[in-house]
Amino acid sequence: MRLSILPYGMMVAHRSRGPVAGGLKGRDVSRNEPVMVAKTAPADGPALLAATRVATDWLARHRDRINALNVFPVPDGDTGTNMLLTLREAVAAGEAAARTDTRAGIVAAAIAHGAFIGARGNSGVILCQMIGGFAAAIADRSTITGSDVAAALAGAQARAYRAVLDPVEGTMLTVVRVAAEHAASAAAAADGVPDLETVLTAALRGARTALATTPDLLDILKAANVVDAGGQGVVHFLEGLTRFATGKAGLATEPDADAAHPIAGEMAFLDLIPAAHGDDAYGYCVNFVVFTEDAVDFEAVRARLGDFGQSAEVMSDERALRVHLHTENPGPVLDYAAGLGQLDRIQIDNMTRQTKRLIEARAASCHVAQANSPGPTPAALESSDLEVLAIVPGPGLGAAFRSLGAAVVTGGQAMNPSTAEILAGIDSLAASQVIVLPNNPNIFLAAEQAATLTEKHVQVVPSRSVPQGLAALAALTPRGSLDDNAPKMTRALAHVRTVEVTHASRDAVIDDVEVRARQAIGFLDETLVAAGIDQVDVAIAAVNATRLDDAELITIFTGAGVSPEAATALRDALRATAPRLTVEMVEGGQPHFPFVISVE
Repeated sequence: MRLSILPYGMMVAHRSRGPVAGGLKGRDVSRNEPVMVAKTAPADGPALLAATRVATDWLARHRDRINALNVFPVPDGDTGTNMLLTLREAVAAGEAAARTDTRAGIVAAAIAHGAFIGARGNSGVILCQMIGGFAAAIADRSTITGSDVAAALAGAQARAYRAVLDPVEGTMLTVVRVAAEHAASAAAAADGVPDLETVLTAALRGARTALATTPDLLDILKAANVVDAGGQGVVHFLEGLTRFATGKAGLATEPDADAAHPIAGEMAFLDLIPAAHGDDAYGYCVNFVVFTEDAVDFEAVRARLGDFGQSAEVMSDERALRVHLHTENPGPVLDYAAGLGQLDRIQIDNMTRQTKRLIEARAASCHVAQANSPGPTPAALESSDLEVLAIVPGPGLGAAFRSLGAAVVTGGQAMNPSTAEILAGIDSLAASQVIVLPNNPNIFLAAEQAATLTEKHVQVVPSRSVPQGLAALAALTPRGSLDDNAPKMTRALAHVRTVEVTHASRDAVIDDVEVRARQAIGFLDETLVAAGIDQVDVAIAAVNATRLDDAELITIFTGAGVSPEAATALRDALRATAPRLTVEMVEGGQPHFPFVISVE
């Protein structure tokens, strides 16, 4: 069973004024000056905000270290950036709240709301869930003690595990769990009311210990000789909080001496959120919304849905549940859901039905894209109440999506848009029904969160790459409804293979392929399949790893900075390799990847 439960909230964000140096401090927000608080005293809202600001700054100091080290040796890791941008929005929202209310629970709730709306990438979304759990545990507190922090970390752990599909140990989840356990032990062992420094120091010790064990829990980490980058980000955040509590916030920027880890690097946050249909694409895909009048027992819902099928995802607030489930029989699922409240937006898709290839439509879209002009929205979509929003990393790729009638938000690898940016894109469209194409697995969760924050009827079609997104868009039926188009577009994802070529940032052995720093490396559907000196040769080897006997069309999207000579050489080589296939070339303009290649 896979389950995701994502509570949500919304807050207008204001820009942070920067970190606060010093010991455990509150802040006179009217004068923007630090206010000293005794180290052992409970912390109010301004003190909590100031601590969060310092922790955010501390994570910022280590962002590049996190970004540069991935389980795959690619130069575009963005785990640290996503966590940092999420935290900056959290701090900004906390500042806005602290101007009018100094209670810790109120400021913490604002910080959590800001993190939710500003969350970027899977690591940012999981981090926002941790912050949300922390805030929920101290919602009624005016000030917080060490005991409160221990309880709040337990809430952070519970919310994070509940938010992730099939929680995997060896990730940032493990780090926050062990941190919470150490914090609870320290609070229980204290003589009297434990102070903040004692509890945070224990939590940090546990987090560091857990981070060092992540390679023992995940074989892919051990093979790459790295630890989890999301977990490393959690450690740095706790380091910042602890430095604040111990009066070290204004001292040297290097980590404490005991922060060293036995493992040399970190990996980009593991993709814990697989494509919506994963490997269990059988039976029926059931989607619906339940509007409830009373509070719902999420754990009971989790357990019951697990009895009905697989790949369950539940996103919720206090008023509604949004459910996705794969099952062999939709009837009992809907009967159960009807007992929870009023059902709406029911969609049932038979996943076993076969669909035709859409090569002609896909090829036509590439011809239009070669003009590299956004052009007007096709007339076929003008009268429809359904629009498509695509997340796209390059101007040429944006033109390709616009040529098929999609609206575009700029984003992709190493530049994941926030929940708020995706929401703004959705709300800018005139249609009341919207399909979102993330085109990157690290954007799935932010897109799903954005879908819950709008009054529009939104479906996220889980495209993992630009070629998949274009294949899905080509499957759109003009003037069709969302409920008709979303399943068909999802099925179209299986009809395309994606090859991506980039350059290695370090030596590694991944998927039995030996890689040297600065070599060209080629991925086939996110699996490393080729490495070498010449990027054209690597691209050809990766394309040949597909089943070309079944293919009809190859489309090459050239990245920013690729020379016309290299692009032409690749096109001519592929035409020579598979003369019966149509080979198209489009100037995509995407960063980081010289070639993105679609094989259909």
